[in-house]
Amino acid sequence: MKKIFKKLSIKKVLYAILTFILALCLVFGSLITVLRITFFNANFLSDTLNSSQYYKDLCVEITDNLTDLGDASGLDKSFFEGFVSEVLVREDVQTYITNFYEGKPLKINTSKFDESLQNALTKYIKTHHIKNVNEENLEYFSAKASKIYSNSIKIKYFSAIQDLIINNAGLLTVLIVILALISAAICVILIATNEWKHKALRYIYTAISSAGLFLLILPICIFASGVIEHIAILSRSLSDMYTSILSTVLSDMIVISIVLIVVAVAIWVIHIRVRKKSAV
Repeated sequence: MKKIFKKLSIKKVLYAILTFILALCLVFGSLITVLRITFFNANFLSDTLNSSQYYKDLCVEITDNLTDLGDASGLDKSFFEGFVSEVLVREDVQTYITNFYEGKPLKINTSKFDESLQNALTKYIKTHHIKNVNEENLEYFSAKASKIYSNSIKIKYFSAIQDLIINNAGLLTVLIVILALISAAICVILIATNEWKHKALRYIYTAISSAGLFLLILPICIFASGVIEHIAILSRSLSDMYTSILSTVLSDMIVISIVLIVVAVAIWVIHIRVRKKSAV
């Protein structure tokens, strides 16, 4: 009798450990999946920027910085009003994002901006009948304005993480597959080694529901804390961008958690039916 109880106790401990490992695999697999479809996905970043106020805020910031430069150089404050094209800003930012995810140099081509600036300056000089223009000062002003535009298009901190994104995108996919296989193997082991199938199903739905609840509670706590709303990174446009990204990531976690909980409930219903049949 003692040997039988000892074997049963060991089995319960092993099943508990397998259940815990299954829950961990589901949690980490879900988190890695969220990372893979968000931070490591060029389309995600483009869609996030398009759906946020990023471009409008960025145009305002560029205009303000150029206006300060123009004011210091003696230009009318109205010179840069409506000068910054949101269409051009979108185009250059999208090119920057594409280069970022393709591992290309993160250099900004300012040729279109420079051409527009030269045309605007030429028109301004003619309209105000300005004579004796110092070409050296004009070139210096144009270079400063071009640098302001270029630095504004670049997304802060992206150059520091480009190699990380490029080198580990494939690794994340491999990890997702490995964790999925481990999870499937554990489920097979639990079902195959349990004489009572409803007990195996109980272990499985316990692991899935635990993972689902963790992935649900974590983002809800972060949203409730108000941390995201108080993100302040250098400028309004960057704050809006990172706020939108984090909000989307947390929302994706909630969606995955709901899917896991629904699956857990479905397995729980099957478990109840199987247990009733076993009792007959």
